Amino acid sequence: TPGDRVVVALSGGPDSVALLAVLRLLAPEFDCQLTAAHLNHGLRPESAAEERFVTDLCAALHVPLDKENAEVGTLRKSSGRSTEDAAREARYAFLKRTAAKRGAQRIALGHHRRDQAETVLMNLLRGSGTEGLRGMAPVRDGLYIRPLIHTGRDEIISFLDRQGLAFVTDASNDDVKHLRNRIRHELLPLLREDYNPNLE
Repeated sequence: TPGDRVVVALSGGPDSVALLAVLRLLAPEFDCQLTAAHLNHGLRPESAAEERFVTDLCAALHVPLDKENAEVGTLRKSSGRSTEDAAREARYAFLKRTAAKRGAQRIALGHHRRDQAETVLMNLLRGSGTEGLRGMAPVRDGLYIRPLIHTGRDEIISFLDRQGLAFVTDASNDDVKHLRNRIRHELLPLLREDYNPNLE
């Protein structure tokens, strides 16, 4: 909506960098004010370098940045949740705090079409009902927006190449001990190749 203030969740990965760059291009048209938000989970040796990358990117794009460090390990132990769940909980709490601080009406997330396909398949494999099979909504709770939800990963990478934008790569996304990563690297490629190339 014209005049909205938008907090952009920025990890430094390709999806979030593309999201920030696209919204920055569209901001004048929609009369929107952008703020980026980066949570350092402190879970990997690369976390500090990723925070520096995000800081430099926002400075180059002239976008204000809010940063915070999370004690995900402590939160995981106190809540009894998995590391992934604890990190997600910390991330969403940080984004909501940032939105409140900035007076923002929207929090933009970088989920795209492949993420949606992974989510639906993950829900299906876990025995979800129709609610879970619906996947992620483009707008949730009137606060969270997913502008790239219908965009393919190849389109995102192509856009970044054309814009000359760098990004960081999270090696943990290749760890197939996590269900989502197994779906991404094993199941989705199999289904695309053997059953439906347009599966996503």
